[in-house]
Amino acid sequence: MENKSKIYLAGFATLFCLGGVGIFLILLFQNKSLEEIFFNSPSSILFQLLCGFAYGIVTSGILVLLLRKRMLKATKVFFSDLMKRFNVSGLDILFLSFCAGVGEELFFRGAIQPWLGIWLTTILFIALHGYLNPKNKPLFIYGIVLLIVCAGFGYLMKYAGIWSAMTAHFIIDVVLMQELRLHKIRL
Repeated sequence: MENKSKIYLAGFATLFCLGGVGIFLILLFQNKSLEEIFFNSPSSILFQLLCGFAYGIVTSGILVLLLRKRMLKATKVFFSDLMKRFNVSGLDILFLSFCAGVGEELFFRGAIQPWLGIWLTTILFIALHGYLNPKNKPLFIYGIVLLIVCAGFGYLMKYAGIWSAMTAHFIIDVVLMQELRLHKIRL
């Protein structure tokens, strides 16, 4: 399978499989309708989108600054090499970020967070992404910062709604992947 196909397969799997399982769990165990999941939130959709956008911009800026630190050079090179190996374009970044923002947030914030709470859900989320590896100190440090940032997704979900968490996740992924893609070009 060619690399572009793998990118799109991963994106669609995240969006439809993870997001689909999230919706299924919400419908089954939380007794919510699709309308309640997406449109019956503490805040208007516009407010949620604005909150998610603002949170995503601020926190992605912090994460980019952290990635540019010398102590994280090996981590940044590792992820930049992934971008290079898959020849990720700007459109690929938008696609993957959308799929992750929607699919992962439906699953983790929408379905899992009501059972495990914000912090346990966030620890699970970051651990499954491989960032809590104590054998790789720079990656582990970055993972701890991501833990704090991603807990913010949980609070956005709780106090604003699912659209805010999905938007923040999307923005952060776009900014970070673009940073890694540009780093790839500079190498």
